[in-house]
Amino acid sequence: MDFELPTIAPRVLFTIGSFDITITMFSTCIVTLALIIFAAVLRIFFIPRWNNDFKHTSVLRMFIEWAVGLFDNNSKDLTENYSGTVGALYFGCSAFIMFGILIELFGLRSPMSDLNCNIILGLITFFAILIIGFMKKRVRRLAHYATVIPLVTDCVVPFSMALRLFGSVYSGYLIMDIVYQTALRNILPVVLDPLFTLFHAVMQAYIFMFLSMNFINEALE
Repeated sequence: MDFELPTIAPRVLFTIGSFDITITMFSTCIVTLALIIFAAVLRIFFIPRWNNDFKHTSVLRMFIEWAVGLFDNNSKDLTENYSGTVGALYFGCSAFIMFGILIELFGLRSPMSDLNCNIILGLITFFAILIIGFMKKRVRRLAHYATVIPLVTDCVVPFSMALRLFGSVYSGYLIMDIVYQTALRNILPVVLDPLFTLFHAVMQAYIFMFLSMNFINEALE
């Protein structure tokens, strides 16, 4: 059976002047808006009630507490006194990655299947390494770049992380697109797609967080 594979470059939806609006830009706006609304609703309607009733439990509360505890514990172990800032920063980045991949369940292309988006995420880690490393070591951190190898190593970080995330997400998107276009499209996607996408989203979010905090930890040592 002949079928068309999705292109690496995201499809252009429309053009404003000389600026192209792609499908991944549209997905990025949806994910960002959804996260802002979710965070606002959670903070206004749920957290005050949870603070007043510590015995009240729900699936949502247990998931939020587990996720916050996971990031909090990892940031404390790896980033010392900067755990509050680092934990919050990568909780937001990981939430964006996770929901950015889960948006594929609604038939939209993930923002992480666009290399530009991944480079931005990689640059966040790059600047976090620079800023936190300088805050901890001051002049000694600048001396770290006196030789070429450390300088090249740190400059490679955002691109290596961006390419890893892009390759993982785009390959998963490609595989599921092939499955949808084969003879099994009426059987397998109904069962496998939600499970595969959920597992993929959680794993990529966790890996990005763990690698980033390890890079920051190396800058602090």
